[in-house]
Amino acid sequence: MFSDTSLADRTPGECPRCRSSRIETRNTARKTGGAIGAVAGAAGTATAAMSGAEIGATAGMIGGPVGSVFGLIAGAVIGGLLGGAAGCAAGTSVGEVIDNNVLDNYRCLACGHTFSRHPAKA
Repeated sequence: MFSDTSLADRTPGECPRCRSSRIETRNTARKTGGAIGAVAGAAGTATAAMSGAEIGATAGMIGGPVGSVFGLIAGAVIGGLLGGAAGCAAGTSVGEVIDNNVLDNYRCLACGHTFSRHPAKA
C-alpha cells in the first residue's frame, strides 16, 4: 500500500486513504494537557503564591499600608502566573508526545479519515 518511506518520514500533508492534501492537525492531547497543566500549576503554586504575597506585603511596607496591599496582591499574582505558565508548558509537552505517538493526530478534511505519522509496518 505504501512505498518504502514510512508515514513518519512523509509530511502529514497527504491523507493515506484518499491522498488529499487538505489535512488538519487535531492536537487534542496538547490542548487538554496544556489546560490541565495550567490549572494544576496554578493550584500547586498556591503555597508559593502565598509565600510570595507575604514577601510582597513585607516589601510593600516601605510604602505604607497601601504599598503593603499592592505588594501582597502582586506577589500572589506573580506566583500564580509563574506556576500556571510552568504547568501549561509541562502539560503541553506531555500532550504533544501523546499526540505524536499515541493518538491519530491528523484528520483529512476531504474524507474525514484520522491518522497518525506512525511508521508503516514492514
